Amino acid sequence: MRMTNPYQQLYMAELGASAIIISMISSASTIVISLARIPGGYIADRYGRKRIVVLMTFVISLTFFIYAFAPSWEWIFLGAIIANASLIYQPALFAIRADSVPPEKRGISFAFMDFLANLACIPAPLIAAYLVATYELKGGMSIAYVAAALLGMTAASIRLFLKETLSKERNGKPLRKNRSFISEYVDALRFIFKNMLGLTVFYLLFNFAFMGVSPFLSYYAVYFLGLEKEVWGYIYFLAGIVYLLVLLPIGFFVDKIGRKTVLMGIILLTVFGVLVYGLAPRDSSLTLFFVFLGLSSWMISNAAFFTSLSALEADLVPREKRGRILAVLGLVASFSAASGQAFTGFAYENIQPRFPFFTATAILMVTIGIVYLLVKEPKKREL
Repeated sequence: MRMTNPYQQLYMAELGASAIIISMISSASTIVISLARIPGGYIADRYGRKRIVVLMTFVISLTFFIYAFAPSWEWIFLGAIIANASLIYQPALFAIRADSVPPEKRGISFAFMDFLANLACIPAPLIAAYLVATYELKGGMSIAYVAAALLGMTAASIRLFLKETLSKERNGKPLRKNRSFISEYVDALRFIFKNMLGLTVFYLLFNFAFMGVSPFLSYYAVYFLGLEKEVWGYIYFLAGIVYLLVLLPIGFFVDKIGRKTVLMGIILLTVFGVLVYGLAPRDSSLTLFFVFLGLSSWMISNAAFFTSLSALEADLVPREKRGRILAVLGLVASFSAASGQAFTGFAYENIQPRFPFFTATAILMVTIGIVYLLVKEPKKREL
């Protein structure tokens, strides 16, 4: 997948998609995954984590063949809908991660998991750049997606060895299996309004801004700033190295100085990265430097947000509620991101390509105050 990520937007453009169509595909995909997480969270908390993770990993892997042999962007749209519906397993997977790690080591543990995965993926952008240079964009991406399908099925087979982490008891008493889907989610919403309202507001604003412009990074760099496609792959590779170098220190600080403190510092870095990317000059000797600096900040921010927020969510949410709570938060985040992606596509084509980045900068500045005033760390972390 790391081979396909740097060129996915360019691949859609090669198949006839405009900026608005790309935003439509991203937005629709985000909505589908957010809706899929709701039954996924219920299944994870009622029936267990492992089975749905294994089954749907096989399904999503097969959808990459649709991407590989797509004759037009409409087929990419179809593949994206199926793939994102298959991510119904995400609440279960996130719950397994949270269940499996001691509270006091969540920051470094989540960071280390991500570090190992990214260490294996270091050559991916370079391989992608080579494939695009050798077989052109369409041929190179087809090869990359076939590889993603085959390796995805291998990963699904490995997940057969996961251990189920959902206990059949709660505080020594059997879990109630007769509660309805609606009552389970009413209970989840009550918990969120009581304990996680500030974090939910943050998710709304942050995902509209940060995730809203994310699908356009390569499109903006190549078609507006004027970078060569192969050069974009090399920059993506170098930014990934920077990301890998800071990943473990971030996890350490999340555990040592607190989730909230790290979160606020990373928002400031995100503001810097988005602003630098939006101000990058076109067809200039400085274009490469601006794109590299902005993309590196972007990747570091993404890693740090995942680590700090995953740890904070696990601290706040009891084990038996994690599937449903994470599904609701995912729903909020995804609908907000979908709105941001739709806005970005419209603004890119109808206002000015830089405008979405400046809008995102302003919104991210607001989220600093939201985190400072409304997000609280628990006195006692959930197991």
